This record gives sequence, C-alpha cells and structure tokens, in this order.
Amino acid sequence: MPNIRIDLPSLHMAGSNARHDAHIEVGRHGFALFLAPDAEFPVLDIDGTREQLAAVVRGLENALASGRDATSPHR
Repeated sequence: MPNIRIDLPSLHMAGSNARHDAHIEVGRHGFALFLAPDAEFPVLDIDGTREQLAAVVRGLENALASGRDATSPHR
C-alpha cells in the first residue's frame, strides 16, 4: 500500500514562531509527521494496528465534533 499524504493547514513547534509546510503520511504501520514537503524523515512516527489507528482518528473526530476533549487537561 503506498503512503497517503494529508497536508496540514498550519503547524508550528512549541517554543518557536516558525511555521512549517507540514503533512502527515499514512502508511501500513501508522502515521508520520513531516515538517516540509521534501523532508527525508518524519519528526514523529505513530505506529499501531489498523484498529488502534482507527481509534485515534475516531477520538479526533469526536473531539472536533464536541469542540473539546473532556478527558484532556488542555481545554
């Protein structure tokens, strides 16, 4: 399965005002966050089974639908 690329609208790293043209790639083993279109390696890998990754996506969808994640300390 080839990786699927999802461009992000805006991304900055904590402690920096720099903005990045970032994207997430979804592949067989999980999600990978790249800070530039031509980045050779991701800065973050999230590995998991298809079911575990689907649960992450559902959690994000639920958080967006409710406007906040009630279990998160960052409200």
